[in-house]
Amino acid sequence: MDSVTQAVLGGVVGELVLGRKIGGKGMVWGLFFGTLPDLDILVFPWLDQVEKLRWHRGISHSFLMMVVAAFVFAKPLAWVHRNQGVSARRAWWFVFLVWSTHVLIDVFTSYGTQVYEPFSDARVAWSNLFIIDLFFTLPLLFWVVYRGWRGLQNFRELVVYHYSGSEPDVRPKFDEVSRRGATVVMSLSCLYVAFSLTMKLWAMDRIQGQMVEEIPDGELVAVAPTPFNTILWRGLIETEKGYFVTHWSPFDEGPAGYYFFAKRHELCESFQEEEMFEGLKWFSRGHWVARETPDGDVEFIDIRFGEVRDHEAGKLLPMFRWHLSYDDQGGFEAERPPRRVKMGDTLSALWKRLLGNRREWEGLEAF
Repeated sequence: MDSVTQAVLGGVVGELVLGRKIGGKGMVWGLFFGTLPDLDILVFPWLDQVEKLRWHRGISHSFLMMVVAAFVFAKPLAWVHRNQGVSARRAWWFVFLVWSTHVLIDVFTSYGTQVYEPFSDARVAWSNLFIIDLFFTLPLLFWVVYRGWRGLQNFRELVVYHYSGSEPDVRPKFDEVSRRGATVVMSLSCLYVAFSLTMKLWAMDRIQGQMVEEIPDGELVAVAPTPFNTILWRGLIETEKGYFVTHWSPFDEGPAGYYFFAKRHELCESFQEEEMFEGLKWFSRGHWVARETPDGDVEFIDIRFGEVRDHEAGKLLPMFRWHLSYDDQGGFEAERPPRRVKMGDTLSALWKRLLGNRREWEGLEAF
């Protein structure tokens, strides 16, 4: 998930675990620790395009690191707040819960998370949330902003009362309200996750039922939400020669259409021995297609991640793609080209398709 979501989720967890002991500082610590696992990107300047795929959401997002981080940070955190009665045990659970919820919501996306590192590089992806989903994030973000605003108000009152020689009695009351608020927003986000899982099961059932009738030799290999919502779902169906892509929304009237993408793996025969090429196949979990670019390069496309709609050109563009080639010295290169498309048109078509209007969505040329 995006960094803002990870941070505010950690903040709310911090409020729930440490707020009773240290007040608003619990949320601040949660914001900090909720961001830590994604700092693996700090080494990106020293990695190539494929190494970045292996490293991000790797060891830093593993079960092992959840436990190690909890042991490493628990005692120092407890020492910092020793006068507020924060035990090493409570600090351990705080770090573990913030770290593990960060990993958990990453698992909810399609990108994949290597939770078994260093024992296995298998990527776990439940594909029930898009990487940015405001319906999940907004309740958490609202409460963190509101809690910060109220905290500043209380701090100002404490300063005023300090210089006036009296003591206000505002913190215990507000801290109790804050814990209740944190519980409410966490419950709302959890309910949305449950809703997304229910919608995914519904989408899988409907797409599978249509596939059995129209593509009897196909295998449904992935069902994932389209950007920013859990209403419109994308189904990926594999056959021997290629992939069919379809979409389903509960507002659809009648069966949806399909796009077909031939595999054309033969275009990559000359790259089979390259380590970076093996890394791309690993990342795609074996679901990829190849295309030849106008300048003669070969394009590797991870077919799991959907398409961008270029309505001006009247065709689809792949979301995750790499240009494969050899440089003048014979070195293998895998570079991600920039996408130049008006996202406003894509989002407009997405909204219409979500409501069941398939005309603009299905009228483009496949890549």
